[in-house]
Amino acid sequence: METTHTTHLNRITGYGRENIPNLFFKMMSFAMKLSDVFAGQSERNFSRLPIKERQIVVDYGCGPARYIQNASETVGPKGKVFAVDIHPMAIDNVNRKIEKHELTNVEAIQADGYSCALPNRIADVVYALDMFHMIEQPTELIRELARIVMFHGIIVIEDGHQPRELTIEKIKESGLLCICSENKYHVVCKLKETKCLPPA
Repeated sequence: METTHTTHLNRITGYGRENIPNLFFKMMSFAMKLSDVFAGQSERNFSRLPIKERQIVVDYGCGPARYIQNASETVGPKGKVFAVDIHPMAIDNVNRKIEKHELTNVEAIQADGYSCALPNRIADVVYALDMFHMIEQPTELIRELARIVMFHGIIVIEDGHQPRELTIEKIKESGLLCICSENKYHVVCKLKETKCLPPA
């Protein structure tokens, strides 16, 4: 049962709010920038991702674009980074970073609900960080992630502001992914039809 306390907590963390108001997006972006400047959080988060040179990666729910420069540098000029988000301000942030840092291998993609314009089976790695707790229909999101990842690619899902048990429950309920590995930072998944081959 939802109480006044849980409702207030959900508003603070963004739980269950996918298309957040512009003011909240600005506040969230500012808080993330502070944590990156003073604690190097985005650098640490990104360093844990299994991304390699020449890969095609998708930052799904990229928000204020805090990971795209690292992703661009990691995959290199022969790789590609797609930054996807439902919020127009997120797409603006991505495009500003592309221009400022000359990220020629990065492309911003505006999502429409739980779908985006990316073709099927395009990505070696799809990662969803800082956002899974906000998704109202997680199976629909996972369906889209499963559509764009290659058959032997991987999907990395971070808990966000929710317990790991709930993250795993949502993944299993989708019936689309199997969990190959997990650590205290994120869960690594593959398509069920690949029989959970370990990530390379």
